[in-house]
Amino acid sequence: MKSSVLSPASFFDKVVIWLLVLSQILKTYGTVSYWNFASIPTYILGLVFLFLVISKKRTFRLGTSMPKECFIFFAYWAIVHILTNQGSVIPYNTIEAALMFVLFWGVVTYEQFPRLVKYYTWTAWVCIAFFAVQEITFRTSGIRISGIFSFLPIALNEVSDASSFIVNKMTSDRGAAFFSEPAYLSQYLMPLLAISLFNKKDKKYILKSVIIVITIFLTASGTGIIAIGAVLAVYMLYLMTSKSIVSKLFVMFLFIGTFIFVPYFLNTEIGEKMLSRQSELSFEYDSGSRSGFMRLYRGLYVYDDYSVSEKIFGNDNNAAIKEHISHSVFAFTFADDNDTFFNGVQYTLLRTGLIGLLIMIMLHVRIFKQNNSCGRAILMGFVTLMFMEAVFFGNNMILYLIFAERFKNNAQLLDCLLYTSPSPRDCS
Repeated sequence: MKSSVLSPASFFDKVVIWLLVLSQILKTYGTVSYWNFASIPTYILGLVFLFLVISKKRTFRLGTSMPKECFIFFAYWAIVHILTNQGSVIPYNTIEAALMFVLFWGVVTYEQFPRLVKYYTWTAWVCIAFFAVQEITFRTSGIRISGIFSFLPIALNEVSDASSFIVNKMTSDRGAAFFSEPAYLSQYLMPLLAISLFNKKDKKYILKSVIIVITIFLTASGTGIIAIGAVLAVYMLYLMTSKSIVSKLFVMFLFIGTFIFVPYFLNTEIGEKMLSRQSELSFEYDSGSRSGFMRLYRGLYVYDDYSVSEKIFGNDNNAAIKEHISHSVFAFTFADDNDTFFNGVQYTLLRTGLIGLLIMIMLHVRIFKQNNSCGRAILMGFVTLMFMEAVFFGNNMILYLIFAERFKNNAQLLDCLLYTSPSPRDCS
């Protein structure tokens, strides 16, 4: 692959872009989950960026730097919080989410987007290479090389003993590279698959795409596999609508290969484990985890307990939400008061109601329209994750949306980013 020509960037911009790329890994470390090695620098750099904007040393324009629907959503979310909490201050996590959006959207301009692609692609392939090493050592010795840095404090709420956590990761039958969970690795690689598939000028794009898909399958993450299924669906639609006979033949052989591969995969050790987890989708499963049911459904039962006004406008009062949880028919699936896991769609409904969900839909439609196939593939992968994972206004959500949005309005943008143009705006 040829080296792309990058626009000049300040040290501040480079640090912010690296922070966005590494956030999902950095959030593993820190003191407590709200003050981890991703949130602390995000908060500080976000305030610095706001100061630079106020002092007119940097520019930030809604609709250009960041989609205006994001601002509308944050403003509405803040109003709902104030009204449902009797005028209390806006919570820290809402402020942090707003700072993240302003900081990362403001720094990753069209001119700096190629730098994000470069940093992310390099980091993702390092993760894949390390994951391969983990798999080899596990299958030869039964022990994985730890991707968790033992000299750093662990900031995960569910981890009380860091040493035991690291040992469990080393003996686990599912690798995660440098991430705390295999699902996080699979989700992180989703944009890389889209970029690789649509990067036709790279002669090894098929090989690289296959390696990415194999890696995600080896994580045995159901959410990751479903997300790449959405990416592949957009890619096949792109090939079917192309004028190339070769592309259409490729899709036909891909379908045939899928029918051959899937039965074989389901008979493997990893496939059998995934089949055994299908029962987790049912609340009647008593032999183990109900994680599938909790990801997909239980938040809807809490929402069903809302009043009509709450369903429309939302309720951002934590105590009220916990009260609704206790009244829902599946309250027993919540382990304790701290267990408030909801996927992205459910979180939006519960906190901001149908109005908030409508604003989010408008944001996604705005990004999808007039986008190229690569941007649409990343967006559809993210939408799929929203129905399964808690990816609501976190660093990973911003990474997906920036990738999708910056491909917007230019069918040749991917080629320009990876090869020739110093500025994506020069592409036509």
